[in-house]
Amino acid sequence: MFASEQGADGGEVVRSPAKINWTLGVHRKRPDGFHEISSLISLVTLYDELSFSDGAGPGLVLECDRSEVPTDRSNLVYRAAELLASRAGRIVGLRCRLAKRIPVGGGLGGGSSNGASTLMALNRRWELGWSTGQLAELAAELGSDVALFLEQGSAVVSGRGETVRPTTLGWRGWIVLLIPGLHVSTAGVYRSWRAGQQQAGPVEPGSAADAVDWMERTFNMLEAPAIEACPQLGALQRHAAEIAQRPVRMSGSGSTLFTAFNTRDEADGFSRAAGGRLGVRTEVVQPVEQVGERT
Repeated sequence: MFASEQGADGGEVVRSPAKINWTLGVHRKRPDGFHEISSLISLVTLYDELSFSDGAGPGLVLECDRSEVPTDRSNLVYRAAELLASRAGRIVGLRCRLAKRIPVGGGLGGGSSNGASTLMALNRRWELGWSTGQLAELAAELGSDVALFLEQGSAVVSGRGETVRPTTLGWRGWIVLLIPGLHVSTAGVYRSWRAGQQQAGPVEPGSAADAVDWMERTFNMLEAPAIEACPQLGALQRHAAEIAQRPVRMSGSGSTLFTAFNTRDEADGFSRAAGGRLGVRTEVVQPVEQVGERT
């Protein structure tokens, strides 16, 4: 269930979660130019924050605490608000403050999550009563993986990312994100992908109790082209795996890496060691579904 809280200025504050791809299979290129994918994804407890309040006039005033994030119509918050208003026959009349903690262009879906959170927040703020299915139709217009963030848990996605089947993982534990701040072009990575570079395993959730076993089931068919484009990312992945003594995967088209642990103490220990030795930002998170949170 979608939830929010009241901000200090009387507006509505919603949290917008990141995602990781446990598995990512890339298949044929579609007639629309997108690639067919299959992926097991979890939303995780790293959040952006969006604060909505009434605007001084019509339109949306969007502000962000990160200067590199656009605040015009190229931002999915802006586009989601305008699209929902248009379809619902509303005038926007809003101010939105966006506080970013999810890295921009890191393969964690921050922009898509912001767009989905905007649809859900305004659906409630405007008392539209639209179903998730109705919002998903708009989400698909905004971007390939926006609909994923309407489900607020884990899911198997397919198509170009717009077909979402909610699921539960069958594994419980902690995840450490390694955020190197490297730029990897999503379009460039997909252009470099070639069929047969890696065989895809199953995308269904498993029942592994041990985090090492769980990570050994993970894969990402975009890793090879991403590392080809950014060799520094491959070196970082190898060193992180040596420290963790288990596989380390890339999320989406990169550049964020992650691995899993059974306990919070193990995760904290790796986070400190990797952050210190590799000089990268780290975040210890859980799948949203495991802590009962709904943002």
